[in-house]
Amino acid sequence: MRVYRHALNSAKEWMTSLLAEGSSFVAYRLPGEEAGYAFGVEDVSKIDISDFSPGRFKGSFVVAPFTLSEGAFALWPKAEQKKFLFLDENVGYSQIQSFRLYEEATHVRNDYARSFRKIKDALDKGVADKVVLARKMEVSDVPKQILPEVFVTLCQAYTNAFVYFFDHPEVGRWMGASPETFLNKVDNKITTVALAATQKSEHQSEDWNLKELEEQGFVSTFVDEVLNDFGISDYQKTGPEPVIAGQMVHLRTSYHFDAAIVEERLGELLKSLHPTPAVGGYPKDKAIELIQSSEHFDRGFYSGFLGPVFSNGFSFFVNIRSMELGNDNAVLYLGGGITRESKEEAEWEETRLKAHTLLSVLHSVKQNQCNESIHLR
Repeated sequence: MRVYRHALNSAKEWMTSLLAEGSSFVAYRLPGEEAGYAFGVEDVSKIDISDFSPGRFKGSFVVAPFTLSEGAFALWPKAEQKKFLFLDENVGYSQIQSFRLYEEATHVRNDYARSFRKIKDALDKGVADKVVLARKMEVSDVPKQILPEVFVTLCQAYTNAFVYFFDHPEVGRWMGASPETFLNKVDNKITTVALAATQKSEHQSEDWNLKELEEQGFVSTFVDEVLNDFGISDYQKTGPEPVIAGQMVHLRTSYHFDAAIVEERLGELLKSLHPTPAVGGYPKDKAIELIQSSEHFDRGFYSGFLGPVFSNGFSFFVNIRSMELGNDNAVLYLGGGITRESKEEAEWEETRLKAHTLLSVLHSVKQNQCNESIHLR
């Protein structure tokens, strides 16, 4: 596929034009990269993730929901792929304007508390060991014409995240900045991670409490079990170690292994690993049952996985720090791991902290555009 280089401003203009026309596209920036990529979507196909292989889906962008039985999508590009260079335009975290996180409606707070109690009661009874409880935060006054600027600002602010933006009538309009690798394959090497536990980055402690260590441990144990089930015993495992993700720091254990042993079963491996206890819970099936009975909404693509497929592999990331977008609003999806050591107030505040990743950028872009409007007058 040919790649065409474009300046950052033309990238924003290109996305703005497609949004106005109602045309479909995908844009993304891989962690640590100085350039982003984008393409217009020519076709979309619904797929069973069990059938996935890099050879069959080379060049596509795969989007899988939390509930895999609903089917994943492969978005296929037109002939031209665009490359957007960010160069030294990185604004960093420090220049994202601070703001006061707005108060949410009382019924939203009460609904979360009820769902938390239901899950905590089940955990105390031994039904499961960990369950990730998610909720929605609805944000008004997010006009679609600012979304290209939001995407670019996310790329500039969160250099170590996977940042994406896609829009298609069959799939939806979503944007996010995920810090969590799901499964990456480059040539003959595969990488996955166990990521969990959350502290504020400015309050990071050398000592993680029992709840945080236990929460991360469930994810790591689960990955160990899945890899062993696939006959993968010769893998490199490092961590857990702290990793900064915006205003938060998490614990991460990394796994690296040879792809040869699962080359013909990559789709099965994806299906077995998803959802990890980082977004579902442990044990997997019991946790999903509790999620379905406690959350009163469809997660959609939140806490699913997504990413590009290349000629030599793929890069899939867990779809967290994400939002579903309308023409004038955004719905943020926020989750946190509940264990027997969890306290409801602390878990609620953790979801609000996670909202800051996207809300700070939305606020900054809207404020900048407002200032520009005033200046032009």
